[in-house]
Amino acid sequence: MKKINELSGGRKVENIRRSVRELEKILELTKLINSTNDIQTILNSIMDVTLSLMPRADIGVIFLYNEKTGLLDLTTSIGFGSIDMSLRPGESITGIAFEKKKTLHLTSKEEMMAAMGTMDTDKYGRLETTIPRGMETIQSSISVPLMFQEEAIGVFVIDNYQGKAPLNRDDIYLAEWISQHATTAIVNAKNYEKILENQRNLTIYSEMVEEEKNRYEYSTFLHGKFTEMVLNGSTIQDVVKEVSEILSAGIFIMDPLFNISHFSLRVFTIEELNSEKAYFTPRLERSTEVIYYCTKPSLWIYLNPIRVNKEVLGWVGVISNSPRYNELEKVTINNCSTIVALEMLKSNEIAIMEQSLKGDFLDNLLLEKSEDFLKKFATKFNYDFRKNHQMTVIRYSEDTFDSPRGKDFKLLYQEINQLMMEKLAGSFTIPKNNFLITIFESRETYDRDYLTDLIYRIFEKSRYTLSHLKIDYSCQVMVSEVIQRQEDFKSVYENTLQVFSMDLWQDKKQSYNFYEDLEIKKFLMKNKLEDLESFVLKTLGPLFEYPNASRKDLFETLKTYLKTGKDFALTKTQLHIHPNTLTYRINRLKDILDIDFKEYHDVLKLQIALEILEITSDFKGFDLNKIE
Repeated sequence: MKKINELSGGRKVENIRRSVRELEKILELTKLINSTNDIQTILNSIMDVTLSLMPRADIGVIFLYNEKTGLLDLTTSIGFGSIDMSLRPGESITGIAFEKKKTLHLTSKEEMMAAMGTMDTDKYGRLETTIPRGMETIQSSISVPLMFQEEAIGVFVIDNYQGKAPLNRDDIYLAEWISQHATTAIVNAKNYEKILENQRNLTIYSEMVEEEKNRYEYSTFLHGKFTEMVLNGSTIQDVVKEVSEILSAGIFIMDPLFNISHFSLRVFTIEELNSEKAYFTPRLERSTEVIYYCTKPSLWIYLNPIRVNKEVLGWVGVISNSPRYNELEKVTINNCSTIVALEMLKSNEIAIMEQSLKGDFLDNLLLEKSEDFLKKFATKFNYDFRKNHQMTVIRYSEDTFDSPRGKDFKLLYQEINQLMMEKLAGSFTIPKNNFLITIFESRETYDRDYLTDLIYRIFEKSRYTLSHLKIDYSCQVMVSEVIQRQEDFKSVYENTLQVFSMDLWQDKKQSYNFYEDLEIKKFLMKNKLEDLESFVLKTLGPLFEYPNASRKDLFETLKTYLKTGKDFALTKTQLHIHPNTLTYRINRLKDILDIDFKEYHDVLKLQIALEILEITSDFKGFDLNKIE
């Protein structure tokens, strides 16, 4: 009996010592989980202490609920291999405990398999490969939901294998006690993370506010600086130079037609930049910035649209070594765009006012007002009544523009007006309906060759501008006779416009005439239409009625032969035909028309008939389309 009492007393002492050790571990765990805000450290410590306090436990797992995905994520584990897994609420033992918000204690294989049977097949297979002894060897399990304010935030799971005593009520008590402390620590850690995140966001926000403040102050400073420059008489070119200095980069302004009007370049020459335009202008979009890399030299070209409402007035181009710009650099570019836009609008308004004044001047010239009355206009436009003047009248097809006041017509007018001012000193151009009328001083240097060259420049400028605007068009230019007296202005103007009613322009996209070449036509137009028709039919009627399919070729040969002054070689060249073919056609014309090309009167009648045909084709006696 004494021996038994000694043994019994020894076990009690050992149990007390074990309990003390367990309490010490629990105390250490409590201190640890309350001394850190790192969730993963808390979870790992819980698992280590729990399994050391539960001799029967083999596996420990903690799942935490992910509010974003709505799943339970495996966060930490002991007793099986590494696996990335998430369970739905209600799935497996873990999900069931989470969903029911109460502890599950399963102690039979049947209960275990029934609960595990709710798990997705793929997940079950992956879990099976990570458990050393296999799923079927697990004999008991405790799943404790981590509860905070009556809501589950995760699940604490303990399993053990067969061969040991099943997990019992003592284990449940310990697991629930640890879970309560763990929940508090996890919630505190999450709250701490939220506090840190809020502090980080507050810091970022404060930096943003400070940056925005600096940006606003810098923007206000720049706007004030540029505005003061403009008010003190600085031009867009001065602003461009200033921005170039601020950014240490090349700056240029490009209009909607890709003309570079102002620039301050550091590396490129203007010729090189104009050559490079062919590569970066096709990439331009009306409403967005474009960055283009130029290989030679290795530079970046940044193009920022100059916008007013939805209309793009051009682009500010920046040439630098980098495609990126900080906020203050962007502010500089945007302020440059703004001040340039304002200056462009001001220039446009001034141009509109000048157009109106020019129109008034033209109207008063046509009304034949007194010279004294017109002097107030004449002085502004350098119009000297003592000198001779001329006009060029450019007509665009009526359907070229939606409106003569539209922005497309304004762009074309600006281009043509600039060209005329460059080539005809002191000239001024007036838009009137679908016409552009330029009045200029008649000088010896502005001879026929000079004006013809100018007309081809007008054609080229029109073609470039209107094709860029994707507008189909036709363009005719008429050069007036010389205006020697003010009282002749109206008649010269009307005579010039009257030419456009002639059929000189049919099927010609671009054509021109000098009024001095049309004196014969002017004389012929004074005759009655029926008399002109009768003369044409009498002279050319046999050719119109000639049934052969070569009638058109014969008619073209006749016109060309007479216009070249009966120059056989030149006619052959212009018609691109063999000499024998030309000889045959001339002989056929002699026979059909019963004429002799050596007879002056025969040739004169033919020339007059052809002149009449160029005035009008509105005759009933023949169908000109059958000829032409």
